[in-house]
Amino acid sequence: METIQYILKSAGILSLFYLVYTFLLKKETHFTFNRLFLFIGVLAAAILPFIQFTKTIIIETPALASFSSTETTSETLTSIAFNTNYSIENILLYIYVLGVIVFSLRFIYQLVSLFILLEKQPHKQSNNCKIIEVSESISPFSFFNYIVYNPNLHTDNELGMILAHEKAHVEQLHTLDVLISNLLIIIQWFNPLAWGYKKSIVENLEYLADRTTITRINSKKEYQLALLNTSLASPLSAPTNNFYNSFIKKRIIMLNKANSNRQNAFKAMVLLPLLTIFLWSFNVNEVKKYVEIPSENNKVKTEKVKEEAITPISDKKDIAVITTIEPVTESIAQKTPKAMTKKQSPLQETYRVKIDKNTTDASLQEIKEEVKSKYGLELSYATIRNNNNEITSLTLTYTGNGNNGNYQVSQNQGIDEFFFFIDKDGKTGFWSEAVEKRRNERMQRRNLKTQERSQDMNERKMEMQERIQKRKMEIEERRSKMKNNHPTPSASPNNEAHEVQGQTNTKRHLNKNKKADNTLYFIDGIASTKKQVELLLPENIDKVNVLKSEKALKKYGGKGVNGAIEITTKK
Repeated sequence: METIQYILKSAGILSLFYLVYTFLLKKETHFTFNRLFLFIGVLAAAILPFIQFTKTIIIETPALASFSSTETTSETLTSIAFNTNYSIENILLYIYVLGVIVFSLRFIYQLVSLFILLEKQPHKQSNNCKIIEVSESISPFSFFNYIVYNPNLHTDNELGMILAHEKAHVEQLHTLDVLISNLLIIIQWFNPLAWGYKKSIVENLEYLADRTTITRINSKKEYQLALLNTSLASPLSAPTNNFYNSFIKKRIIMLNKANSNRQNAFKAMVLLPLLTIFLWSFNVNEVKKYVEIPSENNKVKTEKVKEEAITPISDKKDIAVITTIEPVTESIAQKTPKAMTKKQSPLQETYRVKIDKNTTDASLQEIKEEVKSKYGLELSYATIRNNNNEITSLTLTYTGNGNNGNYQVSQNQGIDEFFFFIDKDGKTGFWSEAVEKRRNERMQRRNLKTQERSQDMNERKMEMQERIQKRKMEIEERRSKMKNNHPTPSASPNNEAHEVQGQTNTKRHLNKNKKADNTLYFIDGIASTKKQVELLLPENIDKVNVLKSEKALKKYGGKGVNGAIEITTKK
């Protein structure tokens, strides 16, 4: 992750230099100043990302009292650390490295090809330059103190101007700038502005060489014609200073441009506030510094640590972290309210250490040795770290003095800080501000869910009561209708079997027989049930014939032992 951050910061700084150059300096004729500006941009992109500023944030915390912890405490937080090789950061890093390898091989191939060309051709010495004449159709170029050209492609007059131009490159060591620009592309191949930056470096070097050349020759016009004539040859694809470039038109324009005002170079000063803003935005590390508040000025907060900060441990759902090793021996009797020491002897000293994601294994080993020598506790630990060497998973196990515990935390972005205590009685404890915050959030969510469930149950209860009341009303309404449709008939003086003509009430005859539950029922000669008979409307009945058991036995056999009722409906 730090590698990716460095690359992105470097690309950002280089882009600032390129934008300032493009919009403020590119059209000026201060070629030497522009060369220095572009070179400083490359150095700044390489160095400034390493510069870090520290911003200290002071956090006031109450004096913490120790508490006993004799049970195993363990937690795995919501965000789990998956230390795999397939994270997004690693994938991006692999892609970047692959690009660096490809462009490095390309650069090495170009250098090897160039060295082969320079070594296999004879050269002649001219002052400090080595002149090599070749037969290939290539554009003249220089590489350090080597100057290469094809004499058959140019007139003697053109060759004189070409040599003057290339000697200017050699004298001013322009090859160094070209090599630096190629290394820049290897490192920032993914940045499109880096490619423009390289092009700007090469262009400015040609402007410098052209300006030097016209001071050494007789005719500026003839030099411009030489530029056009040499454009017919093919430039060598290598990190060299080529006489011909694709921006011949720009070179001719800059040759004829009047010298710029020297004060225009101060335009580059606009870069300073931009760099300041960039560094302040991305190169500032925040460091938390905890300052304890004396208990006499903060009784309420200290009591809260006693009553609430201990709860996350018993809840077994919150854990914390290790940052610096700060064993502290202090008078707790002076900082702990009486309410906290009511049922225990006053604490006179305590061992306290803060642990977070940046705690090193050496620091953990130091804690282990210290609690062993001073307090007789056997402490063991296991850590998992990410690519930045930050702790993403930590397990602490301790035994001794009648105490034992197992404390575990895992977080994807690195564990939060927590405190580990040992009081003078050998009791241990843990506390974390982040854990306390999460515990309160969980309690709020639980309370909210409880309220929602209670409200939902009340709504369901009210809905059920409404349904029951509605059902009762429907039943009462049906009973009322049945009474209106089926009035109770008057009792018959004769209880003997007889035929009833017309509108006879069926229920009157059913009630006469005490064994009606087993009575046979027939509607139009079809065996039916009592319920089917009760559903018949009186106005649809033509006649009812009630047979006592003797007659029913004769007619229906053993099934008619309890009698039978025959109903004939109107057709």
